[in-house]
Amino acid sequence: MKSPKDCGNSPKKRFINEHIIALARNDIGMLETTFTNNSNWILVGQESATGKKEVLEAILDRFNGEIAEIEVQQIITHGSTAAAHGSFKTAEGSEFSFCHLYQFVSAGKNVIKEMTTYLIMTNRLGAYNEGV
Repeated sequence: MKSPKDCGNSPKKRFINEHIIALARNDIGMLETTFTNNSNWILVGQESATGKKEVLEAILDRFNGEIAEIEVQQIITHGSTAAAHGSFKTAEGSEFSFCHLYQFVSAGKNVIKEMTTYLIMTNRLGAYNEGV
């Protein structure tokens, strides 16, 4: 796991970094504390989910492979919004680049109102539509 050096300087950046790690590890315990009952998750070009239960099911279904490597290249926060991008490699050798755009319920809370994800396979190993 590689993260930007400045993640420790901002509680919101630290939270985003931890959230990305939780996505990679399918850490349902951490993930369920980060969404509201009315949260939305949009995987651009693929699917969307509304409501905490549906969002968690969709995320766990999509990020169902074992992540061998992950690098968060940059996290940007401002008020109740944030963005992060990076890349990861699955144990099977598939490589992806990602960008998560976050909308929080407020600037002071680490509770996600909406998350939009751009996910791009950067090599041809693995089957993208079958999950990561």
